[in-house]
Amino acid sequence: MSATPNLEEWLRDTLARLVLQAPENRLSDFQDWPVFDSPLVGIADGDDPIFGVFSRVVSPGHLNPRGFLRKHSRPEADVSTLRVVSWILPFCARIRRSNRNQEWPSALYSLARNNGGALNWKIGRRLTSALQKKGFAAVAPMLTREYDAFRSSEHTFSSTWSERHVAYAAGHGSFGLNGCLITPRGGMVRLGSLVTNLPVRITPRKRSDYRAPCLRDGGKTCGFCLERCPAHALDGNGLDKSKCYARRQTIRHKFLSSYSEKFQMLPSPIIKSGRTEVGFSLGCALCVSGVPCEASDTPLDKEA
Repeated sequence: MSATPNLEEWLRDTLARLVLQAPENRLSDFQDWPVFDSPLVGIADGDDPIFGVFSRVVSPGHLNPRGFLRKHSRPEADVSTLRVVSWILPFCARIRRSNRNQEWPSALYSLARNNGGALNWKIGRRLTSALQKKGFAAVAPMLTREYDAFRSSEHTFSSTWSERHVAYAAGHGSFGLNGCLITPRGGMVRLGSLVTNLPVRITPRKRSDYRAPCLRDGGKTCGFCLERCPAHALDGNGLDKSKCYARRQTIRHKFLSSYSEKFQMLPSPIIKSGRTEVGFSLGCALCVSGVPCEASDTPLDKEA
């Protein structure tokens, strides 16, 4: 199957509609403000050798797109074309600005992150369904039993499908010192993906250095994210995942009970070590708030 521009347009329009028109994308507790702006789409070749690299840098059990799609497709499905569709959901400006605090994430960001996560899960299901109704094979790893997130002796925390690494493979950006992916809409985003045989063009990766354009890892000077982290989980060598996790657990214990009583929080699956629970999720994101790469990668490119 050859790439079809009409299918590319359909994919982007469908994803935009699933995000922008979704009732879950509005916060009734905050004057019906939206959670996410228009999404970005990137496409990776499912047979790209980089997915083999992920079995080393992410987890030995990181899913292989070809085998994964074949397992979840009908026997007669033509999977000669293999694509990984990755989407970026940028938080709206109000939410980003609200999280430029010095010690704790804002209530607005916390609610948006939780509800945005629930929406992201539904987008995976809804976009998969839309592709299947159009006659294509499609499966979102985060919706399947093969997906798992767990502790790792080598990487501290790991998973069988890393949305950050998949987004990198799909040309969305590069990694910052804090481990976040710096996309054209910055690092304050949510990520999702699915595997399909939809014949659309592959998005080229802009840089060969997976660290660029982060000024710190790119050999320049920035380090704003180090100053922003109240847990001191960042240094010149990168992110201490254990300290970051401990901080997020503190945030959860400090705020979740009151937020769940005060706000309309949407539940979503939380998967850890082979167990799935439906609940709420709070984060931090101070290290990607109020920094040059909060909402763009362009300022970094222009730094001397």
